[in-house]
Amino acid sequence: MSGSGLSRIHILGAGAVGLLFAAHLRQAGHPITLLLRTQAAVDRFERQGCRISVVNDWMRANPARSRLLAPGEPIAPCAVDDIQAETPASTHAAIGKLILATKAQDTLRAFADVRSRLDAQSTVVMLQNGMGAFEAIQRELYAHAAAPAFIVGTNAHGCLRRAGDEFSTHHTAMGTCRLALRPAVAGSAPPDSALELLTALGALPLDVAVVNWSELQPLLLLKLAANAIINPATALAGCHNRSMRPLKHTDGHAGIQGFVVLACAEIAAIYARAHPHLHAELSAQAIEEYVAHIIDVTAQNRSSMLQDVAGGRPTEVEWINGYLVRLGQQHGVPTPVNAALYGLVKLKESTARE
Repeated sequence: MSGSGLSRIHILGAGAVGLLFAAHLRQAGHPITLLLRTQAAVDRFERQGCRISVVNDWMRANPARSRLLAPGEPIAPCAVDDIQAETPASTHAAIGKLILATKAQDTLRAFADVRSRLDAQSTVVMLQNGMGAFEAIQRELYAHAAAPAFIVGTNAHGCLRRAGDEFSTHHTAMGTCRLALRPAVAGSAPPDSALELLTALGALPLDVAVVNWSELQPLLLLKLAANAIINPATALAGCHNRSMRPLKHTDGHAGIQGFVVLACAEIAAIYARAHPHLHAELSAQAIEEYVAHIIDVTAQNRSSMLQDVAGGRPTEVEWINGYLVRLGQQHGVPTPVNAALYGLVKLKESTARE
């Protein structure tokens, strides 16, 4: 597996998503460097052979692939090696291509650590849940400076890390990934690094497609809606995503169906004011259907917010429900459902750390 002729891609955020993309890019021949928080983490990675493992658990739910497995047969991990690792501050070498796969709440701080290694010819791919991280980076770090090209993506692949497997990711559900250049750079010729990175990602066996910003924006908003409903509900209830079923209307606003209906209606009302040009694509019915689809494809998953709460870590609620509450306030739309979810998750965070 040679990286000859291909420029290096740095991955900032070695969680489940970052490891998934790092492994697939390395398997395709691209030189990869993980940017890890501490030198101790770099040392651990090197001691275990500079290797990432991917366990393709999604095969069990795939009719064609599952027939290849005996009942109860474990799925062997796919190991990808010859990957480098460093801390952001260990060198001042330029970064031409960066995939930013940190949690939303960590993104600004983590990106600030590598900002000096990027320039206007660099390209950054952002794969965060929630909304507002891109705007925070622009506001805090590039208000008076030339920025790199930014590509924003929405990732619908289900993946998670299990305790004790620091550099292994479980690919639990096969989904899609959609990428688009932000309008700030799409109007001018993007740097070569942007086209090269989009080409590299588009060739991966992860159903990656490059779309226009006008196509990606409603997808991002639909994903935000799904995260705002599924993540806090499962984090508060301590349950898998499958517990959010069923979503079909039965006897009005009863049980989980009623919660989902109310939440979807509230989010649709926010979007109707904030993004009126997307009203048809972001109706309450469209949001309900999307949420139902995400619950189905990630039924066996524990949401990232649930995992964070269980681990006593801060969650992404500020960038999900908090973002929707602020957006509602800006446009005069009441947000009692999202405000309640936001407050309850914040309470859960604080009590989990006691």
